[in-house]
Amino acid sequence: MKFSRGSRILAVTIMIGLLLLIIVSILAGMVLWNLSFSVARANPEMAHLRVPVLLVSLGLISIFIINLVLAEILLGKIIMNSIFTESNVRLLKSISWLFIAGIPFLAALFLITELNVNKSITQIYVILFGVVYLTAGLIFRLWANLIRDASQFKEEVDMTV
Repeated sequence: MKFSRGSRILAVTIMIGLLLLIIVSILAGMVLWNLSFSVARANPEMAHLRVPVLLVSLGLISIFIINLVLAEILLGKIIMNSIFTESNVRLLKSISWLFIAGIPFLAALFLITELNVNKSITQIYVILFGVVYLTAGLIFRLWANLIRDASQFKEEVDMTV
């Protein structure tokens, strides 16, 4: 199956977007590091939360960056017309598991905030990101299963022909 010119342009545009997201995520991690010191100085009563919240946040950003890199690799393989392969299934499963691995980080952030800050709006965002991470993990797992089944079907058809 050949990619049309429009599909190639779209795929390359998505790859550029993913690369920009990687750069922005790395910059966000660096800003977060510096911001944590400023927030701790401005709110000394919360200074003890700086390191745990920073570690959880950097963990989530790291998971997101790794997923973006894996998505770049996957998209590159798809552009090269290597779609229904076992390596793509492994990439999709890895992305799925990484999103699921973010949920304990979010649970830790929820508990840290719940135990230390009364009626924090952060809880709404943590729950929202938990739903997003779980949904993304399930969608990528579904996609992995679909690609796996399609590749098995393709092998059967190729053997028949």
